[in-house]
Amino acid sequence: MGRPKGSKNKPKNVEVEVETKQEEVKVVVSAEPKKERKPRITKRVKKEEDDDDNTVVDEGALEARKNLDDRTLDPYATTTTEQFECEFMPLTERLTPIDEKSEIKSGRYSSSYYPIKNCNMSVWPVLAYIKADVDALRERGYTDKVIYAGCINYLSSQMKGKKRKYGNLFPFSFAIKPDKIIATFVTDIRKSPEFWGEGIGV
Repeated sequence: MGRPKGSKNKPKNVEVEVETKQEEVKVVVSAEPKKERKPRITKRVKKEEDDDDNTVVDEGALEARKNLDDRTLDPYATTTTEQFECEFMPLTERLTPIDEKSEIKSGRYSSSYYPIKNCNMSVWPVLAYIKADVDALRERGYTDKVIYAGCINYLSSQMKGKKRKYGNLFPFSFAIKPDKIIATFVTDIRKSPEFWGEGIGV
């Protein structure tokens, strides 16, 4: 059967051309590289580094907390009933060097209010230096906390006439130095003549 007159296109060729184009399209599509996920190594490494940093901070915080706990007492818990002989080191009002004309007292009321837990009475914090034979007491097996508490017990027991000279004292915090104990304790006397200043209002 012959082609119609005037027909220029060959049907067979048309199919070939279409198939060729489809094939080319397929090739182009398949040749395009697939996008791959970027590995998350950087984020994991950063997280590990952050974890390491957190560990360092936590260790530092724990150490600081331990040091604070080692130097702080619950004023109303009985750390010891022992009394260790000691004395307050004299202080001038402005902590200037002492000479024969200096007016001296045994401590200074703190200008800060210390919230004391489990406290059902009015007390005021005092800052002072205490002189005691710490090395000898350590050799006898006493811990620093017990030494400090025993010194406060002794000072609290001192009488002036029929009254306690410094009031009822309770140990709070301390730091032991080579030549003294730096002490913060509380007293139930708001304005003792033995200490500079007076306790602030609560």
